[in-house]
Formats: sequence, C-alpha cells, structure tokens
Amino acid sequence: MILLQIVIPAVFVFVVFIVGHLFVTSDGSGLYVTEINFDPETVLEEPKEVDPLDIDPETGLILPDKYNYLKIENVFSGKIMGSDKLFSIEVALLTKQPTISSDLFISALYEMEPDLIAEITTVILEVSADQLLAYDGREKLSLAIQRHVNEYLVGLDMFPGITEVFITNFNIV
Repeated sequence: MILLQIVIPAVFVFVVFIVGHLFVTSDGSGLYVTEINFDPETVLEEPKEVDPLDIDPETGLILPDKYNYLKIENVFSGKIMGSDKLFSIEVALLTKQPTISSDLFISALYEMEPDLIAEITTVILEVSADQLLAYDGREKLSLAIQRHVNEYLVGLDMFPGITEVFITNFNIV
C-alpha cells in the first residue's frame, strides 16, 4: 500500500511534466534581452587614484564606503531675527568615505570640535523663523552649514568630506 502511495503520485508528476513539455512551446526559460546597448567608451573609465589607507591589507581590495557621523555636542541657541522668539538647534555632520578614511576623518573633526562649533555659529547667527519652521528652510540651513564647514576644512588643507549636515533637534520658544 505504501508503494502505491509513492509510485502513483510520482508517475503522475512525470506524466504531467512530459505532456506539458510536449504541448507547450517555449524558447527557453529565464530572462532574455534581445538587444544590448554596449558602448565601451562609457563603460571604461579612468581608474581613480586610491589612497593606500583605503586598501584592505589582507585581500588587497578597496574597502567599501562607510557612513560615519559626528554629533556636535554643543546646543546652538539664540534669538530668531525679527522676532522675540528663541531657538535651539543640534547638529550632526555626516561623511561617506572608505572605511578607514571615514574613521580618521571623523576623529580629526572630533579633535577640532571647538573650531567647528565656532564656524557653525557664524552660519546660525542670522537664522530667521522661515528657515526653522519650513522644511525647505531647514534644508537650506543644513546646506549652508555644510558649505561653510567644508570651506573651512579646505582652508586648513583638509579634505572637505562632509557630505551632509543633519539638524537632529530644534526648538522654538
């Protein structure tokens, strides 16, 4: 009885498989692309110069990019221009670089955090209510901080590696 319970379903599966392949026509299975546009000039790029720190010593491969950030511990606060309201902002600086370079860059920024606070303060001195209340305004403020700090880093002969600035917290009183 057990033999019939195994043999009959197996025979049925094989018969359905064979009949299906005999009566159903196909050009094959899988995804086939009929036309491939290949332009060797756009595919081949000049190899970029690689920093030796970005090469894995064990494999010899280039390390992948890594997001790393520095949260500025200072809370920036002041009076909104043209208003009697007060504000406070907290900021984080983000970089995306190969693994080791990212860590070294953030540790260098950490060492110079008081200078970064002073530079960010110069941007935040003239903040308006529109910049803080509207999403677009906060985005423009973040971009202004990013540009200013990157320019400051260039002035110090450092790599301007801050890719984004996030306003992690803001309050208006």
